[in-house]
Amino acid sequence: MNKYSRLTIAIPTYKRCKSVVSLVNSIIPQLEDDDELLVVDDGSQDGTSDALGKIKRVRLVSNSTNEGMLSTWNKCLKFASRDWICMIHDDDTINSDALNTIRKACTLVQGSALIGHNYLGDNFDNCFRCRIVEPGPWSALHPLAIPSGVTIHRSIIDNLGLFNEQFQYSADIEYLSRISSKYTSIIIENPCILTFNLHDQNYEYKTWAKPDCLTQLEQIEELIVTYSGLTGDEALKYFHNKMNMYISYMLRNSYKATDKTLLRKVGIMAKNKSYLGRKNRVIAHLAALFNWTPNL
Repeated sequence: MNKYSRLTIAIPTYKRCKSVVSLVNSIIPQLEDDDELLVVDDGSQDGTSDALGKIKRVRLVSNSTNEGMLSTWNKCLKFASRDWICMIHDDDTINSDALNTIRKACTLVQGSALIGHNYLGDNFDNCFRCRIVEPGPWSALHPLAIPSGVTIHRSIIDNLGLFNEQFQYSADIEYLSRISSKYTSIIIENPCILTFNLHDQNYEYKTWAKPDCLTQLEQIEELIVTYSGLTGDEALKYFHNKMNMYISYMLRNSYKATDKTLLRKVGIMAKNKSYLGRKNRVIAHLAALFNWTPNL
């Protein structure tokens, strides 16, 4: 492999000793000699640092206290020493040929790019397939959905900076849009890179209960509109549609989760938003007043 394929696999972790050790042990056989395996432990108290410290191939950075998810993500990017940085969540499962697949994507550009993946694959064969998306309005408005497994060239971080820590809930959306607006994206369609542990919904619900959740989403989407270059009525239409999609999703899933307290909180946050469509406005008011909505 040439110099463009030297990887840092960066894993942020907190209180998931068993799963992160399992992930590390599955990555090690896929590493080339010049690769780096970096783990940033965010002040875990479950023996994570002790367990990882015994694994020779791991470069371990341990926070003395819990600094939070975004600070740990950013440390993964700052402490990485290779040209390409692939960040993987600590409870995901990496497929047996994942790093080789990522290297193939890296060699396509041999320069600055964002590499993402279709996390489902197509299960037809194991052949490498990808699509290339040039930077521009569409890319900015349709950033990658999940940061785990995303690979970023170091020069992008040098030029555009890190995750914006003022956004505690959806910083990945803003960051990946910021990158996609300026740099080519390569999306690996096949083979599948990672299998996700889909328990993050509880965390998602907790963010919806925060009083500034919608405010932060509004700020993020306003930035995304700026990154895309949209202006005037076109920008306003996009923003209104996107925020209505968020609110509809939040109301629907709060209802399905049978969490009346959360449903009411979302309704109270949303009901007086000027951009709300008629249907969402009615549903939000019902949720705020009665902890109830029609069957969504």
